[in-house]
Amino acid sequence: MTLETARFAALTEIEKVQNPALGAWLLWEYGRRYQATTTSAPSHFLLFFLVLPICLHRPTLDAVHSTQEKSGLGKFCEKLGAKREELLAIHERALKLRALTVSSISFGVRAGLLDVNYESGVLRALEHKAPKPPERVKPHAKGAVKLGAWFEAIDAVNVFTALKVDL
Repeated sequence: MTLETARFAALTEIEKVQNPALGAWLLWEYGRRYQATTTSAPSHFLLFFLVLPICLHRPTLDAVHSTQEKSGLGKFCEKLGAKREELLAIHERALKLRALTVSSISFGVRAGLLDVNYESGVLRALEHKAPKPPERVKPHAKGAVKLGAWFEAIDAVNVFTALKVDL
């Protein structure tokens, strides 16, 4: 067993998933997809606070995966709305994961993945070659990419309204 393997094994299940490095990578994947439009405009800063609460919660992530990208955020919200508590829980998770999101943004900026424009309130995903992720986190990345497509299609206020998250 290598030292790296031993360190990873010593982490709790929560620490394996809820860490700033993984969070930064998911936010970067989200931002890259959001910017993959003809205007390549970056996402509003506040939208990044919705990515981790959705992508790090298995039932919600499963709903993302079961919704086709072309169906959009409306269909995803409709699926979650069938279990109303799941849709309303996004707001609570967003509040609880604020510190992780901020730490992830900070990690992403230090790693050169993200750039914050404080004047305009946007966070840009910088151009880099995507790393080959471990199998266990690929579903999270696919969810972040899908959220980037959905959030880009409508304005930020409507994203928050659809997900029942208070600004």
